[in-house]
Amino acid sequence: MLIKKIFVLTLCLFYSTLVVAKDGYTINFAPLPTKSSSQNVKDFLPINQFLKEKLSLHINYVYKKDYQDILDGFKDGTIDMAYLGPLPFISLRKDYKHAEPIVTFKQSDGSSKYRCVLAKFKNDIFTKDKKIKVALTQPLSTCGYLMTNILLKDKFNLDLKNQKYKYKMSHTNALISVVKGEFLLAGAKKSIASKFKTLGMEIIAQSKLLPGFSLVVNTKTLTKKQILKIQESLLSVSQSEYKKWGGISSNGLVKAHLNDYDSLNVDFKIPKKGNLK
Repeated sequence: MLIKKIFVLTLCLFYSTLVVAKDGYTINFAPLPTKSSSQNVKDFLPINQFLKEKLSLHINYVYKKDYQDILDGFKDGTIDMAYLGPLPFISLRKDYKHAEPIVTFKQSDGSSKYRCVLAKFKNDIFTKDKKIKVALTQPLSTCGYLMTNILLKDKFNLDLKNQKYKYKMSHTNALISVVKGEFLLAGAKKSIASKFKTLGMEIIAQSKLLPGFSLVVNTKTLTKKQILKIQESLLSVSQSEYKKWGGISSNGLVKAHLNDYDSLNVDFKIPKKGNLK
C-alpha cells in the first residue's frame, strides 16, 4: 500500500514538472535592427518582464543588422516574434504566410497609425533644377525608399530613382545627415522628424496614415495556444499600466488585423543599395 502511494505521488510530481516545463518557454525575438542593443532592451524590458511574470515566457533577443535578416530568420525558423513596420511585414507575407500581427503599438495621439514625411533644414533651398540628395533609412523601412518616392512624386513631381540617394540605416541617421548639410532631404517617420524641429528641420510633405508597428509572430514555430496567450495577456493591460511601462508601449496596444494592411499598395522593386557613394 505504501509503495503504491509513493508511486502515485511520484507520478503526480512527474506530471506537475511537465506542466511547468510546458508553461515556461523561451521565444526568439527580433527588435528593431536600427537601434542599439541597449536601447532595444530598454524599449521592450517592461513587456519582457510582464510576459515572464504572467506566462513564464522568457524572451531571447536576436539582433539582426537589417530587416532582410529578420525576414530570413522567420523563414528559417530562428525567429519566433519580431517588431515590424508595415513594409517589412508585407514583404515577409509575400513569401511566407506563417507570419501574423498580434498587437499594434499606439502613437502619442492614441492612434495605432502613423505617417512618413519628407524633412529638410528650413534654411536650405529646395529647387528641382538639379538632382537633389536624399537620405533614406533602410531599403525595407516603410518611410525609406517606398514612401519617400511616393511623396516626391505626389508633392513635387520628382522620381527618386533620378535623384541621388543613400541608405543611412535609421530615421535618426537620415535626419542628422540633413542637419549636417550632407543631404537636402530625409525620409523619416513623422514622430521622429518632429523631434528635430528644434534643430531647424521642417516637414515639407507627409503621407497618408499607415498601419502602425506591430508584434508579428511566426505561426510555424509557435502554437496557436502560445500566440493567443501572448496576445490576450498584452491586451489585458490597463492604459494606466502602459503609461507606467513608458517607452514605446507607454501609449498602449491594440489588437492587430491582417486587413489593416490592405490599404498599402507596395511596389517591391525597391533598390537594395543607394546610387550615391
